[in-house]
Amino acid sequence: MNRKEQIALLKYCFQQRNNSRFFKNIMDISGDYSLVNIEEFGGKALPECIYHIKMEPSNSGFFADHNRLLGLLYYADYYGMKAVVEYGEQYSYREDHPVNGTNNPFEYYFEQPCGIGVDELKNYKMVLRCRKENGALAGQLNRSKSGGGKTGYGMTEEYITALGDISRKYIRLNKIVAPMIAESIENMLQGRQVLGVHIRGTDFKRNYNGHPICIDAVEYLHETLKLLDEKKYERVFLATDDSGAIRLFEDNLGDRLIYYTDVVRSSGKETVMKSQSDRADHHYILGYEVLRDMLTLAACQGLVAGLSQVSYSARIQKRSSGQQYEDMKILSKGINYHRKGRNCR
Repeated sequence: MNRKEQIALLKYCFQQRNNSRFFKNIMDISGDYSLVNIEEFGGKALPECIYHIKMEPSNSGFFADHNRLLGLLYYADYYGMKAVVEYGEQYSYREDHPVNGTNNPFEYYFEQPCGIGVDELKNYKMVLRCRKENGALAGQLNRSKSGGGKTGYGMTEEYITALGDISRKYIRLNKIVAPMIAESIENMLQGRQVLGVHIRGTDFKRNYNGHPICIDAVEYLHETLKLLDEKKYERVFLATDDSGAIRLFEDNLGDRLIYYTDVVRSSGKETVMKSQSDRADHHYILGYEVLRDMLTLAACQGLVAGLSQVSYSARIQKRSSGQQYEDMKILSKGINYHRKGRNCR
């Protein structure tokens, strides 16, 4: 189906929005309303079909939400629609006041993918409201080639490449955040050959059902030292939410270790995302910190990491720039399935 045919179908669906028999027939065919869940915003009718990505509350981390967003942008791109992104009031990194001139938490950090703001939706007659099921289109790429089933918490190389293409096409830091992060990365890496390491600690130690089995920081250190012996890395950049991992790597690497010192971390099993602080714009800054960590990891030449949304995002970002890591070691002990009493130290 070409773009002209797609738009014609959407227009027809919109015309039939009050036709219960039409909706029943669609449900009989497809099993969901994802192709016909159309909102009408009054105002002047414009020719474009707009895809309104209003993210549902998830209580997830920054890059769990972000990677879901990339899947929805893939859907919009596939059907030739212009996407408008809105993060709601229950978004984990939202403040109760404007940040960087906006009340939309997505825009705290990023430009709108197609330059259209949420407040402009009223000018468009044809607006398709996203559904979380729409992400299944990109999810088809995230299937095991051998067994054909879903990869679980993992991502296939095909899926990472596809999301990298979407990220390159639609994800841009805004004019406030972009220079701040660029300066931070330049000061941190200074053009050196750097091995990036990501360790997901804190609440990951609880071994949530359906999430990767927690791997102790000592094992990450072991793989890091092995690569340092084999390769000519000048520094190790450590991105982690766990202060214990910082101490462990400092004790073993000394001045070869670099990391951001202005980051909120924890030594316990409580997620940093839910932390409270008196610092201004604490929740926004938490998002900024993990975004900066991810982009710094993506600027490194090598990567040691586990199965986490941050490390996947770094790989997606690396791919979006047309590059790959020279060395990459992904640690995994599988996924927790109702395992109890398995805690990392």
